[in-house]
Amino acid sequence: MNQLPEVNSTEKRPRRKRAGAEDPLAPSFTIMRVRGIRIGAHWTWVLVFGLIAWSLSDRLFPSTYPGLSERTYLVMGIVTAVVFFASILLHELGHSFRAIREGMKVGDITLWLFGGVARFEGMFPSAGAEFRIAIAGPIVSVLLAGVFYLAALAATSLDLPLAFRGGAEYLARINAIVVAFNMVPALPLDGGRVLRSWLWHRQQSFTAATISAARAGKAFAYVLIAFGILGLFNSAFTGGIWFIFLGWFLLQAAQGEAAFVVVRRAFRGLTVRDLMTPDPVVVDPNLTINEFLNDVVKPKGHSAYPVAEQGTVVGLISLKLAGEVPQEDRDEIRVHGVMLTREETPAFASETPVMDAFAALRSPPGRGIVLDNDRLIGIVSASDVSKVLELEEARGFEPTEQARRAGTLVWVIVFLAIALAAGAFYHPPLAVIMPGPTENVTEGIEITGVPAGEVNGEYLLVTVRVDQPSALGAIYAFFHPEQNLIPLSALIPEGVEPREFTRQQRSIFRESRMIAAAAAGQAVGLDVSIEGTGARVLGVLPDAPANGILQDGDVLTAANGESIKTILDLRRIVTSKPAGTNFAFQVERNGETLELSVASRQFQDQEGLVAIGVWVETRDLNVDLPFEITFEEAEDIGGPSAGLAYALAIADMLDERDLAQGRTIAASGTILLGGDVGAVGGLVQKRSSAQDADAGLFLVPVEDLESVRNGRIDIRGVDTLQDAIAILVPSRS
Repeated sequence: MNQLPEVNSTEKRPRRKRAGAEDPLAPSFTIMRVRGIRIGAHWTWVLVFGLIAWSLSDRLFPSTYPGLSERTYLVMGIVTAVVFFASILLHELGHSFRAIREGMKVGDITLWLFGGVARFEGMFPSAGAEFRIAIAGPIVSVLLAGVFYLAALAATSLDLPLAFRGGAEYLARINAIVVAFNMVPALPLDGGRVLRSWLWHRQQSFTAATISAARAGKAFAYVLIAFGILGLFNSAFTGGIWFIFLGWFLLQAAQGEAAFVVVRRAFRGLTVRDLMTPDPVVVDPNLTINEFLNDVVKPKGHSAYPVAEQGTVVGLISLKLAGEVPQEDRDEIRVHGVMLTREETPAFASETPVMDAFAALRSPPGRGIVLDNDRLIGIVSASDVSKVLELEEARGFEPTEQARRAGTLVWVIVFLAIALAAGAFYHPPLAVIMPGPTENVTEGIEITGVPAGEVNGEYLLVTVRVDQPSALGAIYAFFHPEQNLIPLSALIPEGVEPREFTRQQRSIFRESRMIAAAAAGQAVGLDVSIEGTGARVLGVLPDAPANGILQDGDVLTAANGESIKTILDLRRIVTSKPAGTNFAFQVERNGETLELSVASRQFQDQEGLVAIGVWVETRDLNVDLPFEITFEEAEDIGGPSAGLAYALAIADMLDERDLAQGRTIAASGTILLGGDVGAVGGLVQKRSSAQDADAGLFLVPVEDLESVRNGRIDIRGVDTLQDAIAILVPSRS
């Protein structure tokens, strides 16, 4: 090829952005190459990587695996995000390597906003080949989920660092979610491609199979968008936006798949020669822009022209490129200064199928030259392609092949699969309270400074587990007798982050253990005291009686004339009166003392607990004990309801008598310094946990006894710690 003549340094050249292929999913930068496959990332990947790393280090890991340093959480978040995207890459390589084995070419793999995408060149050789390619990625993810699950188990059994276990557990879970989502039978997801391969095999028509699988994809997309809109109205704005965006992407992709088969049918049997404009006018590269516009374009009126020198094509000039040159420069700037170079110009052999040229013509500049043995014979444009599609649309779409019916059963299964997937991925603004694990509290208590014996038996702390369920989980919980659904807003105060809420609950739990130690010491005759200066408000439930009256930072020091020193004083005062009682609170706020009235209410969602709807902690808590006591840190436990179990275990260790007498005793209730036992919630679920642990006795607050009387376990109600000890050792009463 001859070179263009050199341009004098004084000649003006316009500054312009070169037109070229602009694929929205083309990698913004290349990371590596694997077996010749370019691995790259789109700029959106950087955004989503940062969001995932931040959410893991700032929210998920601190709330799930407490007690680690901020730096550890940050490292966990970054490393886990890196390994997660490595898992996505391996998923896409699974597709790609299988495609290569099936004889296909792989263009590249791009990591982007929604994970990753591998792009193949050409058609799938057969229905079986598409199935094998589609299923290869999910198989890789299943294997990865299994590896990470085994790693988490090994970390637990070998007592490896909590950070390692936490990362492995998350990666096992997220890879399982990737498999579940991708296997939804909705094109363009992997499950949709599996569905299309099966329909293709059954119907003997790739066109009919694609249109059917794309319809399933659009249906799933609309469901996701609907869930996103619901999220916008249910205080889940970020999740709602994400669902809408994901649904929109799937909708566009499904429509694109359906449009593709129409295009493929329209171009069947056509070559570039059939669409091209033959013998196009050729432009000299040394013409000025004005000469090109006035002498070449005006008489002919085409929108683009090949540029050739001495019979060799060197580029392509379009009216758009020429029009970008300022009027005052058009007598100086020449065609070769603004044209697309030969390397930037798509070129096709005359017998190239139109389908193979379609993608290149859809991208800028939207035109290409047609060559026959390197000799220019024509030019083809996107408008030539559009005319064929318009003609096909005017004729009406009629498949040339006779497709068999897919069968009603297939669509029933697809509909159920989409419904189950939607129900599994959508989380309504509800929380479910269910039976939680039990723990023998005596194993984590150590007392020094006074004689303390070993406990002959077990005292079980019984818990409830609180989760935000999926829609399917919420339906299951609604019909389950031992699970209770409550609004999410009734669980976490408005404006309180889940991480902060968890911290508050664990702080209350630690405080209740110290109060239990004081109550137990007092019960066996030791001199103990507990001091506090009031109950500080940490949050207010949005629909609670206290909303709009009390606020964060308020300190409650008295109610109806009774002093409030600790949070358990507040709980005792409120729960001792019937729902609807007005309490005159003495409140310290910003250095002032206020008198505020708040009525209590029965919170049906929390087992009928009477409360005013605030989360509190004791200000200036100080427990003075005649002995030293340490507790083993308990993960994932919060709230004050373990007080009774701890008080009994500590009293048994301090008392000369054998209180447990070899029994397994479960207990739930708050405890005060004087030994009073207060009401708790979730006792139906706790009863189930106690029964599953084979406890022989379950001690509960007497006011809650009626709610759990029926069960396969001996359940007793107690008002005080002394009542509980008297039940264990009757001779002591």
